[in-house]
Amino acid sequence: MVGVEAVIFDMDGVVIDSHSVAYSLLCDAARSFGCDLTIEEIKTWGSLSARQFWQRVKDDYGLPHDMKVLIGSYDVDQEIALYEEIGLIEGVKELLQHLNEHGFKTALATSASKKRMDAVLDQFELRSLFHQCVCDNEVKHSKPDPAIFLLAASKLAVSPDKCVVIEDSYNGMMAAKSAGMTGIGYKGLPHVSERLEDADFLISHFNELHEVLYRAK
Repeated sequence: MVGVEAVIFDMDGVVIDSHSVAYSLLCDAARSFGCDLTIEEIKTWGSLSARQFWQRVKDDYGLPHDMKVLIGSYDVDQEIALYEEIGLIEGVKELLQHLNEHGFKTALATSASKKRMDAVLDQFELRSLFHQCVCDNEVKHSKPDPAIFLLAASKLAVSPDKCVVIEDSYNGMMAAKSAGMTGIGYKGLPHVSERLEDADFLISHFNELHEVLYRAK
């Protein structure tokens, strides 16, 4: 990883364990349309953006509703209200501070909506620790398409091959690799089990990255 200039973070499952509350809320929203989804079934679908999740539900259950109606049924305010209780994933804020202190550029590139992204940034006072933040609203195609990571790199003014991406999902890792970036798979959440064998490195705690990234600078 010699020559690394920037570190790009996913949000859900990397910065905050939103998965722990989103599964239940997604089930509730789907059931309001008569879809008998379970948390365990949703987990097998992997990490999806809102539009990817609802497109699958729409297709699988033959729902006639417009996508805007389906996406709008999710109680995002209830999820945000639970963020303070969830807290940040251990070590992530310290890692961001470390990266800033040692001259790395940082970005947040999330498949979440701008509303959820802003809630996390503001509630946990993270905005000053990211040089750039991009969300799913800003790209036409969600992960595994590399668009969101390429947009983040462009906003940072850093070549993709000088970027490291930290991801917890298969789709996210595929997006990072397609973008020509180094992929670091985060495996620190026991209830998230995604295929990350294509990652260049695997970690279970963010303190494992400090020394590696410092040497790479």
